[in-house]
Amino acid sequence: MAARLTQVAVTGAMGGMGITVVKAILQSGADVIAIDRAAEPSAPHREELQRTAERSGTIVDYYQCDISKLESASAVFEVAVSSARYPLRGLVNCAAIGWVGPSISFPVEDAKRIIEVNLIGTLICAQAAAQLVKKHNFSASFVFIASMSGYVVNKGTPNAAYAASKAGVHQLTRNLASEWGHLEDGPSIRVNSVSPGVIRTPMTASVLSNGDFEQLWTEETMLKRLSAPEDYRGPIVFLLSDASSYVTGADLLVDGGYTGW
Repeated sequence: MAARLTQVAVTGAMGGMGITVVKAILQSGADVIAIDRAAEPSAPHREELQRTAERSGTIVDYYQCDISKLESASAVFEVAVSSARYPLRGLVNCAAIGWVGPSISFPVEDAKRIIEVNLIGTLICAQAAAQLVKKHNFSASFVFIASMSGYVVNKGTPNAAYAASKAGVHQLTRNLASEWGHLEDGPSIRVNSVSPGVIRTPMTASVLSNGDFEQLWTEETMLKRLSAPEDYRGPIVFLLSDASSYVTGADLLVDGGYTGW
């Protein structure tokens, strides 16, 4: 990927998925702008990422930001890219929140917050990154982390607001790809999404602590196992790289066959 993308921004970079994605991108030869609500990763993760960057001759810089806030997010992208040694050529939006609860009584304010972060936050970051890509006139590739929940209902767990936000990410992906794939007055930006299945992360730990759910979801996959963040390294790096140069407006389902029955 180094020949195609030299600087990639990753949001939700300190989460269970985000840290793995940052590491994979560093290993591929690109510098990373790591953006998260947390200021920086825990000491063990920071040391691991620093070792990875040193071995691959890359750099990772950390920035704190709530991606659902337009002005602060735009400012963070501007500062981060202006301070980087290479042009921004990629974006991976991992930032997301969500929790379960019966829809008949699910707090509307909670639903608004989930959609603000997962859907509106994705649009805000895409706008900020696209404006900088256009300004510097380099083509780029954006990858949004959606979910299989944008297609199907997760059996046993009511999460309508989360599922709706991820279905929105699918449609946002297609629309931005159609608008930004060929700009007469600027560079092209490919926009794709990845839809994971159930992942073992801190975000899903409380739900997976219920053994019934873990067994149910495991049996629903064709591979008879749940996923780990490492399962998404290849798909994301592929979509960022020139290996996927004719792929845009697509969603890559990485769900162990869960939705294929």
